[in-house]
Amino acid sequence: MKSNKKYIIDSLASILFWVPLYILFNYFVLKLDIWQILAMAAFSATINLIFGGLFGKFLDRWRRLFNI
Repeated sequence: MKSNKKYIIDSLASILFWVPLYILFNYFVLKLDIWQILAMAAFSATINLIFGGLFGKFLDRWRRLFNI
């Protein structure tokens, strides 16, 4: 149960951090249309939801490896 909660929290943190940056990058650098930005943000949020928790586990292992 604790592992599932941590996975969800890691996934949400990943979404809250990366998706806004991704939106700003797509708007100001790539100059995409709003509908393109929203579509890409939805896709990015989905990927972060799926893999954000896995990345959190990856980070935990590296932190344990280097005693951080």
